[in-house]
Amino acid sequence: MKHNVLILFFLFIFAGSIYSHHTGSSDSPNATARFVDPFTGKREKPTNYLVMTQDYYQSTRENSHLFTTTAFAEMNFYDGRFALNASVPWNYYQQRGREDAARIGKTYLGFKFQPFFDLDKPYFFVIEGSVGFPSGPDTDRFTGGNYYTGTGFVKLGYLYEKWSFVTKIGGLAPLSRPQPNNLQDNDGVPYYFRKLSASPPEPEYEFKKTTLISGYVTYYLMPEISLFTGLLYRNPYNGVDYSKEKDKLNPSYFTEASAGFSWNFSEKYNMSLAYRYPLQRDREYRLYQSAWTFAFSMEWGSD
Repeated sequence: MKHNVLILFFLFIFAGSIYSHHTGSSDSPNATARFVDPFTGKREKPTNYLVMTQDYYQSTRENSHLFTTTAFAEMNFYDGRFALNASVPWNYYQQRGREDAARIGKTYLGFKFQPFFDLDKPYFFVIEGSVGFPSGPDTDRFTGGNYYTGTGFVKLGYLYEKWSFVTKIGGLAPLSRPQPNNLQDNDGVPYYFRKLSASPPEPEYEFKKTTLISGYVTYYLMPEISLFTGLLYRNPYNGVDYSKEKDKLNPSYFTEASAGFSWNFSEKYNMSLAYRYPLQRDREYRLYQSAWTFAFSMEWGSD
């Protein structure tokens, strides 16, 4: 059902692109500057655009390389003050000593909102949120957790001459409880109709709210090319699915540094490349050795 909703949402976005939507752009430097998050490759302000993001994680905790391709679409309304968006990731695991595997990740539907401030001013304030849908019990095809997840962020940005400064504060929270499964997966019997003798073992993890704080600085070499660097903080380390084991494999927080560049090679097309480096370097518990994020985006609509 959730996939049908997602398909209808994308059809709505493409149908809406036939009409003219104002993107909030003007001749001001703030309106024409692309504020690109170096950790996700997405735009910070409501925009009519599509983006394909490719993440490469080298040497993850499972001694494999992870490739994540994410399709993201966003459509804005009310002269760039409000937007709806959707994203779907696809994960490919290049594993050592085991056969490679691929999974569809958690689907998200979200929004962005600029509640006040003149859009032509050299600063912005954006509220954004999204809902992630359960991935289902079939872990051979889907990943991301069989529960609803909510995200919420407050974003502040300021442009001063050739410099821009952006900070984001928010996090993730589980919106539903885990749905336990019997040892017979996918047999169609709801867990509340099962006999007590068929109850699954106690899960080895618990749900935790996760705090995310990030900030980055961008320098515009010219209107088309910019350089950026940033820091990200995440607590707890393991995200929403938090292991109950209190050992070195589960430190309380995670930090990551990022650096890269963004290139607007035409009025509507943009690409960015970022190198991401976890600051926790112990081989026994680091999430991954390093990561690269490449994003290609296309805007539509008239100014």
